[in-house]
Amino acid sequence: MELSAEGKTPEYMALAGIKFKLSLPQFKDNPQLKEQLFEGIKAGNMAPYYKEVCTDLGWPLDQNLYDEMAKENVSRLSKFEEDDSETPVWQDRLDYLCSIGDKEAATALATTKYEDSTLTTNRRLDAIFALFRIAYFHGCNVKDMGKAINKAHELVDKGGDWRSRNKLKAYEAIYCLAVRDYSRAAELFIDCVSTFESYELVDFGTIIQYCVLACALALERHALQAALRRQGAAVQALRSRFPELRELVESLHECRYADFLKSLAWVETQICVDPVFRPHYQHYVREARIKAYVQLLRAYRSLSLDNIADTFGVTREFVEEEISTFTAAGRLQCRIDAVAGCVVTGAGRGADADRSHLYQATIREGDLLLNRVKKLASVINF
Repeated sequence: MELSAEGKTPEYMALAGIKFKLSLPQFKDNPQLKEQLFEGIKAGNMAPYYKEVCTDLGWPLDQNLYDEMAKENVSRLSKFEEDDSETPVWQDRLDYLCSIGDKEAATALATTKYEDSTLTTNRRLDAIFALFRIAYFHGCNVKDMGKAINKAHELVDKGGDWRSRNKLKAYEAIYCLAVRDYSRAAELFIDCVSTFESYELVDFGTIIQYCVLACALALERHALQAALRRQGAAVQALRSRFPELRELVESLHECRYADFLKSLAWVETQICVDPVFRPHYQHYVREARIKAYVQLLRAYRSLSLDNIADTFGVTREFVEEEISTFTAAGRLQCRIDAVAGCVVTGAGRGADADRSHLYQATIREGDLLLNRVKKLASVINF
């Protein structure tokens, strides 16, 4: 997919991110964000969402403005009548209810259409995707997002077309990020980036960012570069629009750990204000640092604390405290020799433990493969 071929995401979807930022202490009184949100609400005549924003953010409600927008909403909704057009009017009505932030009415309509067994599977899936967007837009409700994904899988398994299956990958990938399932998210993002068309949910740039962040944590060093190289659109976007994310990936792959930590610090400033990542941003940063330590220590039986500190561009005290914490938690297979001033990964631990784990995994998977081959041979005449 070329960047020039991007679809257009509805403007109102961006308001959820602005509202979320305004709910954070550091942005609570930001005048630019307030103006953006207020102007976006007025431009879309989002009366229900205006009331929700005023309640959640403690804004005073302008009753005259609310009444004016509500009148426009009623006028627009009265024009939606059933007909035999290719796109059902209920879907247009649902899209409009979503665009004005009427959570209750949109949820009720989408639920009714999902439960209508007379509709085609694809139409019912469109209703479920709307339920996901409603949950995503109104506070990133992970529980409701998960329910929508489960319902979508049930319908897709009964006969959804390629378009619906492709859309489901993007929706599920974002849900997986919200529940810290980075491995599954990376797999889904890699599958859907080149054929992404769920612009009604997020723009392509957001998908690229989520894809890179998930892959950076979930994939091994060699697999990370290989996966991204296969995604031409992702490579193009990283070069032209997201140089910081490109540096994050390349510094980790090239073992430039000091640069990696700098890029990770920038990433932290971005994901801490993202509705999907906010509950987990500290966890993400911690896991990324652990991955860098594991990648470095795996190649050595022992390494001095001073060497590690220089490699990461931090102080020896910081490295010693952090490695001690991760080791005590069982996240790093090593020990600190305080007398020698080094980290020891040998003696059956560290690299040897990794190799032992890989050996056992190879044996186990090899046995499974042999059993499958035997079963296959018993039903095939050679």
